[in-house]
Amino acid sequence: MLALMVPTVNVMSVWALTAERGVSLRGLLLPIMKNPLILACLAGALFNLAGLGLGGGIDRLLSLLAAASLPLGLLCVGAALKPQELGGEIPALGWNCAVRLLAVPLLAYGVAVVLGLPAMETTILVLFFALPTAPTAYVLTRQLGGDSHLMAGIITLQTLLAAASLPLLLTLLNG
Repeated sequence: MLALMVPTVNVMSVWALTAERGVSLRGLLLPIMKNPLILACLAGALFNLAGLGLGGGIDRLLSLLAAASLPLGLLCVGAALKPQELGGEIPALGWNCAVRLLAVPLLAYGVAVVLGLPAMETTILVLFFALPTAPTAYVLTRQLGGDSHLMAGIITLQTLLAAASLPLLLTLLNG
């Protein structure tokens, strides 16, 4: 699922951040082709489809690096956060968090019900769509000239609120 979702979301993000500037097709494709998340997902999917395994402790090394990536990403976002610059963005932050942490999981739940998914699959789907925005969104936003201060605020607030919304969703799903 991640091999499909990460590239899709990154392509949509690059498009959203470049489309408003009237960028040419080449100007849109270049950031997509250079996006490390898209490239890593494609390489990983090809590696997996080829049936190749990781040997010599590489899988353990990658596992340790992966475990450190989220805390390091959040530290970078926190260092870039400037609350004084977010004063006029409170409504945007509130709406963004409400949609991302409540409306999107509810939509995912509705899709799961319509598809008749079992309880475990429904829970996984809803939780996947209830996760806060990834810290890599800050890097992409900054790299492509978006409002990186607002993105830092969104990531920080969503991560803090997810500490309450995720247990609430789990309680509702399993209650």
